Parts: sequence; C-alpha cells; structure tokens
Amino acid sequence: MGDEAGPRERALAALEQLGSLLGASTSASKCADADTGTVEQLVDDGLAQLRRVLPGHSGPEAANIAAVALELADVRHALAEARTARRLDGVLQVQRALARLRAVGSTEQMLVKAPEAVCEYCGFAAAILWRVDEGLVTPAAAYSKRDPDWADKVIRTAAERGPIQLDSMLLENEMLRRRAPVIVHDALNDPRVVRDLTRLSNIHSYVAAPVMPEGRVIGFLHATTMATDDILDRDVLWAFAEGYGYALERTILIQRLHEQGKRIRELVVATETVLTEMREAGLQISTTSEDLQAAEQTPVRSAMFSAPDSRIHQLLTRRELEIIELMAHGDTNRQIAERIVVSEGTVKTHVSQILKKMRAANRAEAVSKFMRMMEKQ
Repeated sequence: MGDEAGPRERALAALEQLGSLLGASTSASKCADADTGTVEQLVDDGLAQLRRVLPGHSGPEAANIAAVALELADVRHALAEARTARRLDGVLQVQRALARLRAVGSTEQMLVKAPEAVCEYCGFAAAILWRVDEGLVTPAAAYSKRDPDWADKVIRTAAERGPIQLDSMLLENEMLRRRAPVIVHDALNDPRVVRDLTRLSNIHSYVAAPVMPEGRVIGFLHATTMATDDILDRDVLWAFAEGYGYALERTILIQRLHEQGKRIRELVVATETVLTEMREAGLQISTTSEDLQAAEQTPVRSAMFSAPDSRIHQLLTRRELEIIELMAHGDTNRQIAERIVVSEGTVKTHVSQILKKMRAANRAEAVSKFMRMMEKQ
C-alpha cells in the first residue's frame, strides 16, 4: 500500500491551526489513528466550518482563516491524489498476486498460497483463508510476514475449538447478506468476530471479504495490515477475493478434466484389451485339429502352436503367448505392436499381465521361464 504520511501530517497541522484560530478544541488528535476516510472527513468538516465563520471576520483574522482554508483545501487534494494512487497500485498488485496463484497449477497449492500472495503483493501483514464446506467453516491456510509460526497457531487454535457453523458467524453472514466486504475497527471487542483468534494475534482491526464465484460462497478471506485498516484496504481485498474465487474454480475444473481424461484413457485401454482377448478366444475355439497339426509342422514363430493342454497354454492367452514369443526374439514393445497391429499401450498391458501371471520381476525373467516351460513339452 502507498504511504500517506505527508498528507496526514499536513492535515494534522492544518487542523491544529484551525483549532487555534477558532479558540476551540481541535479534532486533530483524532487524525493520528484514523483511517484515510476519517482524515478526509475531518478536513472536509474543517473547511465547512471555516466557510461558515469567515464572513464574520475581517482584517488579519480573515486573512489567517483564509490561509488555513487554502491549506486544508490543498491537503484535501493531496489526500485524494494519494488515495487514487493507492487504489491504482492496489489493482496492479491484485493482478500480480492472481497471476502468481494461477501459475501454481494445483487446487491444494491455490489454497495454501492465497494468504501468502495477499500479504506479499497487496500490502497486508497477515491473512487467513477460511473454507466453507456444507455449512462448516474451517481455516484452510494462514500466513504472517512477522511471525513464521502464526499459521500453525491459527490452525491449532481452530482445531481445538472445532469447525464453526456458518450460521453462527455474525460478521460472515452480514457479508453474505450484503454481498460485500467489511472493515472491523475494534477486533478485540466486536461481538461479530471470532475473538479468540484476534486475541491470539493481537489484531486490533482487519478487513474481510467473501470468496463466492457465481454467487456461491466457498470461503472467506481475512487480512490485516497490523495498523489501521481502511476503506482502500477493504476494496483491495475485495478485488483479490473476487478474482481468486474464479481462479480457484477454474483450477478445480481443469484438475477434474485431467482426472476424467486419465480415467477415460485407462478405460479405453482396458476395453481394447478385453475385446482383443474375446476376439482371440473365438479364433482359438474355431481352430481345427487339422490346423494345429499343420501348424506344428511349420517352423513359424507363434505361441498358438504349443500343445493345447500344456501348462504355458493354460497360463497365458493366445495373444500373450504370441507376445512372449516375440519378446523371446528380442522385439521391443513398439516392434511387437507393429507386428500384431495394436497400439503400444495395449502391448504394455499384455506384457504387464504376462509378468504377473508368470510371477516374473522383468521381461528377461519371464522369457527365461517361458523357454524352460517350452523345453519341457
């Protein structure tokens, strides 16, 4: 976030001058801990007050009042410029934070890294991401720039107190009802907040925003500067929460698509294997004894010519016998696939089944066992 120390100090000095001129207690003391909006409101009130009293003064007094009024007007302009600069910088930092999160690639990392991105890019000192699942609220991740152990403390404290019912969280329900973020100015005493966590961290103020892509709440973000959080802090967190919700949902959908694609590919391979075995079983049944006798007299490499009642024939299917003979001749999976006109993935599946059936650790051991069994026939 931007630093507004210059305009704030000028506002404090101008309001002190205002109090001296009018002989009344000044509102400047309120500026020290006030947020940006409050400081601007005090300056506006001071200008309005000077406009009312100026017509009743003349000479040096009127000149002094006019000088203070000019200073307050200039300060008001400087505060507005600083606010605009902060807002623009906030938008830029939110874009950078979201770009970093989109690059992590997994849903789990999107959850873990969200509070860290809020702090590293958006000017907050600490942040918590809460997950909402079937009406229960639990912390998904936390991060603090100042305390490396803070996340563990938050998770441990939350685990001790157990999941929170969403309908019992007054502040969060207020956000959902208004569909807007909030500022908590007195976190240690506000009855709407989960105060055990604010006391644990000595947080005096914070901002919060719902994560609700397409209007469906999936979580909440809480963040604090560990100073005086203001309207601009709230708006920056709100912008991040909106973008983060859509980015998280997109990551979840992409991950599900990858998983479904993997399952479909496995199903296709399994189906192809089953259909191949069914087709081969039909061919084997239709083979006549004359065909077998003729085949035995022909020196061709094919496992179909082993004796039908042999052990190896009972152990392996016709296709597996054909493949292991090709393996015995040193053919690779790709060469075998080309010879028998199937995909390489199907060959790999057959080889895996051969190793399993023959209790072999590798191709060489399977071929060795196959050769010994063939010699005994």
